[in-house]
Amino acid sequence: MALRLHGITFADVHHEVAGDGTGTGSGTGTGTWSGTLLVPFRDLCAVVSEQKIFAIDEATPADIERHRAVVDWLFRRVSVVPAPVGVVFRAPDILRRWMELHYVSLSGALEFVDDRVAARVHIVRADGKPQDLETGSDLAESAAEAMRALRRQAVASVALRHEEITGLVLSSSFLVERDLWKAFLGAIDEQRDAHHRLQFDVTGPWAPYDFVQMQFGH
Repeated sequence: MALRLHGITFADVHHEVAGDGTGTGSGTGTGTWSGTLLVPFRDLCAVVSEQKIFAIDEATPADIERHRAVVDWLFRRVSVVPAPVGVVFRAPDILRRWMELHYVSLSGALEFVDDRVAARVHIVRADGKPQDLETGSDLAESAAEAMRALRRQAVASVALRHEEITGLVLSSSFLVERDLWKAFLGAIDEQRDAHHRLQFDVTGPWAPYDFVQMQFGH
């Protein structure tokens, strides 16, 4: 039975996420979220679900939604390094070998995102024609100033979208300490007050999708 990887978490949080799932399988642990399984390796644990055949197909909307639901379920309870959608391993022993090969990187990634959440912030003009909402040097300069202020409230940030003329950042993802989430939202409100001509669209808290990257062999 092939295994679809959803994410990596700490093995010692097994009791926090286990117990309400339905899946079982050879070489895997107790279920977590409906139909998912745990594959432990040392102090790490992979959260997976079974699929009948080993095949890497283009992810369907249903696959994406289920993957996101599993990761979000975990994220609300424990620290998790999300896997990209559609990563499949032929068997548990192959997954464990991959975890062994990348043990240091996976452990470091989990420690980095532990007790931290992601916020996505997109800035546009508060008024104007639809085609002008994301263009213009004045918009870019004001947005850049606001983004610099927000970065001081975050552990890390990743640029997601740039203004097409200046190349300055209009959208960013911010990694924030979980306990400081309300303080980060307060910083957003401060920037709204300081930049009345800008509109700040904020979503989150999210699992740290934008701050981790897994390596897979070919």
